[in-house]
Amino acid sequence: MKKFYALLISQWFANAADSLYIVALISLLYKASGSGFSAAIFPIIVTLGMTVSGFVFAFLMKKRSKEFLLLFTQLLKTAILFFIIFNDEASLLIIGPAVFLISFLDGFARPIQSAYIPILHNDLNKANSIVQGSNQLIQLLMWPLGAIIVSTVSSLFLLKVSVILYVISTIVTARFVSWMKSDSNETDKAFDLEEPTTTSSMSFAESVKYVLSDKVSRKNTLLVATESLASTAWISAIFLVYISTHLNVDEKWWGILNAFYMISMIASSAILIKLNTKKTVISFSASVSVIATVMFGFAPNVYFAILACLIQGAALQVRSIQINTVLQTYVHHKRLPYVYSLQQTVYTIAFCIGSLLFGLLSDLIEIEAVYAIAAVIALIATIQSFNLERYLNKLTKSVDKNLEEHIG
Repeated sequence: MKKFYALLISQWFANAADSLYIVALISLLYKASGSGFSAAIFPIIVTLGMTVSGFVFAFLMKKRSKEFLLLFTQLLKTAILFFIIFNDEASLLIIGPAVFLISFLDGFARPIQSAYIPILHNDLNKANSIVQGSNQLIQLLMWPLGAIIVSTVSSLFLLKVSVILYVISTIVTARFVSWMKSDSNETDKAFDLEEPTTTSSMSFAESVKYVLSDKVSRKNTLLVATESLASTAWISAIFLVYISTHLNVDEKWWGILNAFYMISMIASSAILIKLNTKKTVISFSASVSVIATVMFGFAPNVYFAILACLIQGAALQVRSIQINTVLQTYVHHKRLPYVYSLQQTVYTIAFCIGSLLFGLLSDLIEIEAVYAIAAVIALIATIQSFNLERYLNKLTKSVDKNLEEHIG
């Protein structure tokens, strides 16, 4: 269990640094250029970096171990942030590629970290609830904290804080890697009994082929892609259009709606940890999301919209945790980094398409119609989730039947 918490703590420091350095760089660039475009382009650069990493992830996994890549990417992220601090010219030409590289390196670390969970923790629902809930809590706290530090001290000071957090994350990651290497032989022996033919590395094409051929991976990834499309209706930019054109309220409600959305996600993680249930409710939560999307799109007032945000945040979080749990339960741990990397690439591409689609639609049609379209996409995700659960039930019954025959 100590290895799980070491990995988790390293993630906490890295995620906190990720949020803070973005706040610092947005402020730095805006002050230097006076242009809102330079700040608005950050999410695109981050998404692009993580998407590109998916295409080279399998190649580097063939060359190096998971442990090496996890530690090396964290070291390199720290070095890049050091470079930004000691570079006097705060221009997008310098900072843009640096942010791209950091997000590119994140694209390696995240699939590897997710793939470690079934090796390090026996209760996957609890583990995923802890990981996702704590990460979102950090994100919720770090953005306003970063804004306070920038306004009261300076952007440069915030960047230095981010570097310190990265250094701490690197130290904890090094300790985690050391523990994993010492236990690697025992872990491999224990897990390889489940799938003795599993190879230690796959190419990108082989990763795609595996995801397409393995029903759990395929259904899971398709659901993640559809969820990604639907969830873009809930991003901050669309919220801003919604409150000004549908609710006709002050812009302060933009932040309030976002806060309630995030708080409900964190709260649902805590509830899942407390309940410690193994029951899968992916299809139920997907159905709830359809209802929440319609409620939000046609909310008669801001308080009804808050209720819809609370429902959607909780439903999405439960679903996200259980989708991860399904993947970690039914896919062999040596395959997981490749499946997660490909899934991350699919997710980011779908998110980019969805962001552009809903952003364009919000300019062309009524915002209520935008959320009606989002509800239809959420309905498609609900059908996919029912198909996934049906297949999992069939798989479980097949395993139980084989076990009975073996015992008999």
